[in-house]
Amino acid sequence: AVTDRLRRRRWGAEVHHHTDWGDPQSIGTGLESVLEDTAPESRVEVVWSAGTTGMREVADTARSADRTFAHQIDAAMAALDGRPARIHHVSSAGALGAPSGPNRFSVGDTPYAERKAVEEQIVTATGVGRVYRVTSVFGTPRSGARSGLIGVMVLNALQSRETELYARTSTMRNYVHAADVAEAIVRGLDVPGTEPLLLAADRSHAMSEVVAHVAQIVRRPVPIAYRPPANDHDMVFDARLRSALLPQRSLPAGIRLVHDALLTR
Repeated sequence: AVTDRLRRRRWGAEVHHHTDWGDPQSIGTGLESVLEDTAPESRVEVVWSAGTTGMREVADTARSADRTFAHQIDAAMAALDGRPARIHHVSSAGALGAPSGPNRFSVGDTPYAERKAVEEQIVTATGVGRVYRVTSVFGTPRSGARSGLIGVMVLNALQSRETELYARTSTMRNYVHAADVAEAIVRGLDVPGTEPLLLAADRSHAMSEVVAHVAQIVRRPVPIAYRPPANDHDMVFDARLRSALLPQRSLPAGIRLVHDALLTR
């Protein structure tokens, strides 16, 4: 979604780099080749939305990923070589805990949560990094891409399949559509500063509400298997902490987008 939205904006030059996690230096090499023919004073905006592991990763995997991430950021900074630039980093920290102050989060001590904190620190330490803390993102399921729980739930309902849901019926979650996150990041390119931004919906929903909205839109039963949640906390955010860059699409409207896209593809 981020790539698609970026392509609709006019740029002096543009490149989309698929990260080679086995070769941390590749991001620097790719940047250098792009910047060879650009003026040194040209502004460079690096949008970083990459990752390799999920919520269930183990500590050793997380530490290895941290080292790789740090090498990649170092390679990118070396390629930028003092040019006017910013690194826009999409972080899932917004989904990991409740804010304890302006844009500050108290997250669990899982390897995944620790990794998100380390990634943010690495980006912030560059002095040119801006972190976008997103909550639970969803979109239309596509082969080889993450779609989030709601995308999976809609697809499964259309195919009369059960969805495993690691939460209680009353657990509060905060969902944002991928297209709105992409729009917020594109808007952020024109907003100066490097302070972290929270991309969250203006309203959180109990999981029972989410399932009811899906059922209403797909017009058929939504089979759910509730499992013991590994991350059982409520995502409810103070309105003063949310970034105004994020379009506020209602949850039913976002579910409708997913549903209609699945029916027409």
